[in-house]
Order: sequence, then structure tokens, then C-alpha cells
Amino acid sequence: MKTLIIFILLIFVSTGFADDLNSYLEDNKTSSFILFQEGEVKVEKEFTIKEPSDFYNIANENNIKGRSLEDVASIQKSVVSLLIGIAQQKDLLDINDSVSSHLGKWTQLDKKFEQKIKIIHLLSMNSGLDESLSYDSLPATSWFYNTKAYSQLIFVLEKVTNKDIQSLSKEWLFDVVGMNETYWQVRSSKWSRNASRYGLVTTARDLLELGLFVLNGGEEGDLHVIEDINFFDESFVSSQNENLAYGYLWWLNSSVTHIEIFSGDLKNENLLPDAPDDTILALGAASRILAIVPSKDLIMVRLGDFPKDSNFQNNIWSKF
Repeated sequence: MKTLIIFILLIFVSTGFADDLNSYLEDNKTSSFILFQEGEVKVEKEFTIKEPSDFYNIANENNIKGRSLEDVASIQKSVVSLLIGIAQQKDLLDINDSVSSHLGKWTQLDKKFEQKIKIIHLLSMNSGLDESLSYDSLPATSWFYNTKAYSQLIFVLEKVTNKDIQSLSKEWLFDVVGMNETYWQVRSSKWSRNASRYGLVTTARDLLELGLFVLNGGEEGDLHVIEDINFFDESFVSSQNENLAYGYLWWLNSSVTHIEIFSGDLKNENLLPDAPDDTILALGAASRILAIVPSKDLIMVRLGDFPKDSNFQNNIWSKF
């Protein structure tokens, strides 16, 4: 009898947890959510967003097999980081190469100064450039979240491979890890002029596959996709001294300080105080999240529109 009562209580608690989580996700304009832990999907939900923003309408690519298909904004940066690592192990580039050695003239700077900016500076967001690709500071002396500068990495990849970003991504990563619904597309003129020319369109399930790939140390089954272990490991530790919560285009929760993207203010707390310290994140506009927690064998994916909760990225962690 006692066992039966405990079983009924567990069902009640579990149901209550699911209802609370679903309500929170739906109220905060989530389109897709996946929680994976210890080898299995614990939660997978799709929602219809009521009264979507203009931004969401631009980024949303409709549905595929009932799943939301979206341009995931800056989550693409973390994908490009992995592609740079693969390109380096193929001896197509070195992250200490000058960007201009591959692209020629690409900034508003004179040639001598432009040559000081390396691929590693674009990976670390400390190129010293402003959004017009003009001088702001010396390379490796300040941290600034500069999408316009970052996006040059896509052109570097296309240059060194003589392939477009879709073809090389499909060959090197998407097909290998099972991201079968993911593709790059040229963005419409409705996107900000400082945004990347290309958008990465994907689903929550495909981002789960990417998360599993990272969780497994850059391996897919018996295949070592990223053999450059140094680059892979360096991607998930502080890449510079200005913003310790940033690796190679990945966000890190391990630092007790971080710089906020828009204000540029230094905050004396973890990026997400309620998340585990070893959480690694790919983050995109409108609180699109791919979170990987090695210590918990956990992956969380969230797609959708701008949430009502202004601290959604942190508060979601208290909901499960």
C-alpha cells in the first residue's frame, strides 16, 4: 500500500512539474523545447506562438514535420567555430593567421594595421574593430560583441575551401552529426545591416544532435570529426582576459564575471547564476539557446520569440 501511495505521489509531482514547465515555456513565446539528460529525451514540446514579433516572423521558416524551423541568429557563431577548428586540422588555415592573408582588404584600416588582426581575434571577439570595421582599439585589448567582424570567418572558410558555406558545412558537419534539416541561406534585407549575410536555419532536434556531438568531445560514433583536441578544448575556456565568459564563439558559465552584450558592462556574477557552473552555451537573439552541461550529461534547446520574462535565459533553469 505504501509503495502504491509513493508511486501515485511521484506521478502527481511529475505531472505538476510538466504542467508548470509547459506553461512557463508557452507564456514566454517558446516554439520548440528539448531537455535531454542521461541518454534520453526527458521533455520535447512544440508550441504555436501567439502574436509573434516582427523579428520572429522574419526568422521563422515555417515548420517541417510539425517542428519549428528557424534562423537561429547567433547560435550560428558556435557552428562556425567548429568549422574553423576542422579547417585548421585540415591545414587549410591556422587561427593565428592574419585575416587579410586569406581575404585581402576587408576593413576600413590601412594595410599595415589590418594585418595585425588574426582569425583568433574574430573567434574571441577582441579584434579591436567597431561595427563599421573601423579602428576602435588595438587587437586583443578589449572585448566587443561584433557580428560584422565575426561574419568574415564565413568568407575565410569559403575562400580556403573554394566551396560555399552550405556545401562545406554539409560535408564536414551537418551530414556527419545528423543535422539533416539544417541549412544556410542568404538573409533578406529585413535583417540588420550589421547582421551576418548568412542565416543558419535549423530545428531543435538538429541542435540537440550538435549538442550531443560537443558533449561527446567532437566525436560521432567511432569517427573523430575534430581531431585537433587543443582547439576543441580551447573553444570552451576563456579565450581572452577581457570577458572570461567567452571562448571561441561559445558562451561559458564557469566565470564569476561576464560582460553584457548590449551594455558592455562588467557584471560580477556568472552569466547564468541558476545554471550549473560548467554550462557551455550557444546563444542567439530572442533567447534561442543550446546549452550543454557535461557534469549533468544534459542538453537543453530552446527556440522561439522574445520571452516576456526579461531574465528567461537564467530563470528557465529553476523550472526543471
